[in-house]
Amino acid sequence: MIRRRAFLILSATLLTAMALSGPVRAGDAEEFIRNTGERAFESLGTNIDDGERAKRFRKLLTDTFDLRTIGRFVLGRYWRRASTDQRGEYIKLFEEFIVQAYSHRFKDLSGKEFRVGKMRDLNARDKLVLSEILLAPGKPPIRVNWRVRGPYSGYRVVDVTVEGVSMSVTQRDEFAAVIRRNGGKVEGLLTALRQKTGKGK
Repeated sequence: MIRRRAFLILSATLLTAMALSGPVRAGDAEEFIRNTGERAFESLGTNIDDGERAKRFRKLLTDTFDLRTIGRFVLGRYWRRASTDQRGEYIKLFEEFIVQAYSHRFKDLSGKEFRVGKMRDLNARDKLVLSEILLAPGKPPIRVNWRVRGPYSGYRVVDVTVEGVSMSVTQRDEFAAVIRRNGGKVEGLLTALRQKTGKGK
């Protein structure tokens, strides 16, 4: 369901994600992202079993990312076609899909460094925070840009762009392709997500 290229890119990105468990002061979008990376290494890079890692990942994911906003964007124009019940189930399946697909990718955090760069305003509510993931010596860093919304009651990530590739846009294309293969029906995507996650109605 996810293109191999996007999967590999996002796996590298998520080594620095999902970490803040509380609100951050207004104007501290850069600090929010910095804390996110540092806490991910502390919480998910330890010697824990897969079940505990998935549990921690889910908690940090829901604390740090605006999953409803991301999920709605990813579903695109099909959000309006979905019923209230379908929307509710989709958001739950979307979260489960992310947890199952990526939590195990946090096993190897050693030898990597997260560095936050500049921040700029995108509009009245969104900021773009630039960062890099430093790999082994001699290897070029991975450029990661975070679209952060807030502050209000606390910042939340609404998109991640890695080397110019938006993860939300990539996932939207993948889900749209599944829906088109199923006659343009949202139920086709829900069925695919149920099978992928093992979560039926």
